[in-house]
Amino acid sequence: MTERVKFNASVSFLVEKDEQFLLFYRTDGYFKGGWWVLPAGHIELGETATQTAIREAKEELDIDVDSQDVSFAHVVHNLVGENKRMDFYFIIKNFKGEIKNMEPDSCAKMAFFGKDNLPPLEKIAPTTLQALRNIWSNIPYSERQE
Repeated sequence: MTERVKFNASVSFLVEKDEQFLLFYRTDGYFKGGWWVLPAGHIELGETATQTAIREAKEELDIDVDSQDVSFAHVVHNLVGENKRMDFYFIIKNFKGEIKNMEPDSCAKMAFFGKDNLPPLEKIAPTTLQALRNIWSNIPYSERQE
C-alpha cells in the first residue's frame, strides 16, 4: 500500500490599501530572515484557512477582519525544503483598526508596495514572488519543486 502524503498548511494574505499591499521584512533568521514576505501563519488544528487569515491579521497587525472580506487568490503546492506544505493566499481589502507591527522581534519593518514599485526582487522570498505574480495574472494554482 502506498503511503499517503501529509502536508502542513500555511496562510498568507495581501492586505490592500490604496492599490498597494503590505509586505514584512523578516530578520529573525527563522523563516526567510532577511526577505520581504507577506503576513502569514500556520493553520491550526480545527481551523479553516479563512479563519487563519482572520486570526493572523489580528495577531500580526492588530486589525479586525470579517470573513466576507477575505477573498481566495492563490495556492502554492510547495515541495521545496523540509517543510512540504500547501500555501494558501488571500486578499483582504477591508479591515477595522490601524495596522501595527505586533511582531517586532521577527519583522524589522513593514511597508506598502504597488506592483510597479516592489522592493528588489532578489530580496522577496521566492514563494512570495511566485504567488504575487500568479495572483496578478489571475492564476489560482502553482507548484514549487526542488
